[in-house]
Amino acid sequence: MKKFTGFLPETIDFLWELRMNNTKEWMDQNRERYKAVLKEPFDWLAAEIGEQFGESTGEKMDWAISRINRDIRFSKDKSPYRACRWVVFKEPFSVGTKWKLRPAFYFELSPEGYNHGMGVYEATPTYLNAYRERIQKKPDIFAHIIQEIEKKGVFTLMGEDYKKVDASGLPEEVCPWYIKKNFYLAETKKLEDIIFSPKLPQMLVEGWENLMPLYRYLKEIKGE
Repeated sequence: MKKFTGFLPETIDFLWELRMNNTKEWMDQNRERYKAVLKEPFDWLAAEIGEQFGESTGEKMDWAISRINRDIRFSKDKSPYRACRWVVFKEPFSVGTKWKLRPAFYFELSPEGYNHGMGVYEATPTYLNAYRERIQKKPDIFAHIIQEIEKKGVFTLMGEDYKKVDASGLPEEVCPWYIKKNFYLAETKKLEDIIFSPKLPQMLVEGWENLMPLYRYLKEIKGE
């Protein structure tokens, strides 16, 4: 497979134009352009991240890239296409969309910029119960993991909170994590030169290396 050399300025132009012309007719006229400036560069990016990430961490991971078509069957928004694209890196046994139930890394590109990070995006009640139980048993271990991440000041905790989960008695820094329905760490950036550089995979891998202790902590939780 061809090496990733950076996204093109035309990649961002395409995403903006798709947002403004989100119709089948427009896409049909721009299908080859889509392949050249968006689909193929994402394929090359995913393969290179996968290779570098495996060499760096020893973790065997699969990846999945978002489809350009949206599932509009149950959505009020009937726009047929996504004006963004993302790739997730997940455990090898995660089939279909089950990766959402387990910890996974991601990178997303939009017309405005990009974001990336790691988390559990649709945690089940069973997983969350096991997660909270593990924190309760040894809260200091979890506190140390997240303190090391927060020291670097790169990633921000995101996700919905439960309103009635009691986190009293836990270390203060653990409480925002303990009460989450779903949670992920994200860095959100506007467009910058790294997006157009062959060094993008290396930059992402180096950032994700700092999240590995948390990823492995979450991966060891078996509840689904």
